[in-house]
Amino acid sequence: MNIRQLRTLSAFLEHGSFSETGNQVGLSHSAVSVQMQQLETELNVEIFDRHSRPPTITPMGAEIAKLALGILDEIEKIRMFAAGENLAGSITIGFVPKTLQTLLPRVLKELRQNYPQLKVNVKSAISDELATMIRHQELDFAVLTAPTVEIPDIEIATIAAEPLYVIAPKSQIGINSDANLARSMPFIFFEKKTWLGQQIVISLQARGIFVDELMELDSFDVIEDLVLDGFGVSIVPQRLLSTPLSPDLVKLPFSNPQEVRRLVLARHINNQKTELYNFIHTYLASLADAVHES
Repeated sequence: MNIRQLRTLSAFLEHGSFSETGNQVGLSHSAVSVQMQQLETELNVEIFDRHSRPPTITPMGAEIAKLALGILDEIEKIRMFAAGENLAGSITIGFVPKTLQTLLPRVLKELRQNYPQLKVNVKSAISDELATMIRHQELDFAVLTAPTVEIPDIEIATIAAEPLYVIAPKSQIGINSDANLARSMPFIFFEKKTWLGQQIVISLQARGIFVDELMELDSFDVIEDLVLDGFGVSIVPQRLLSTPLSPDLVKLPFSNPQEVRRLVLARHINNQKTELYNFIHTYLASLADAVHES
């Protein structure tokens, strides 16, 4: 039995499904299932009823999950006591470039109001580079796109699920299929080395949608400008925490059910600045919820 298993179990108690639990703790559906099977084997009890679809937690499992929550709370207290978490010290936060522009001023303002003695250092990079810095403990936290595969030693919490859209110029109005819209003109990819770029490539291939590639770019704003000017089509997220998509674009939800880019807050599993991590996550998630509900 280990802390990650207890965290996963307590997350299942809150979310009620392997997929939602995986989103919360940064694991795939299958990885959550394997962790829970290992825990059941070690404890020699049935935590989940796998005859039901989807699997549900058993009464015994629910009691164990509640005990796990208490254990995790006590572990956190021990960590904070041992670390002497110093909120008058410094932290280093990483942002993917577009979120740096839109979120950094808001985050700094909130931290200054609530932790006036805290010094904040900032770095900007693409998501996989930020994740590497988290793994090497060069960053305390990072706002990034959720990885396409599980990354060892990293804990993530979802900030926002941003729906993906196929976008096109007004000349393409009337096309009512996302696949046909994506094939209707030369395709502008978001940079393929990024996790979002990889997600889009994999999804197009999985659906058998073959596009006429024009170019790839690392800026959503430039991609949208080129699409508006009639150079081609693209797939981009409806960004909840930055500039929204132009109303002058033709746009269709990508895939059914609609695919999303998950924006997450990441930290190393041994990072002990939990109060700050929870504060920043709660604040950013509340921003996304406010935009989604408006």
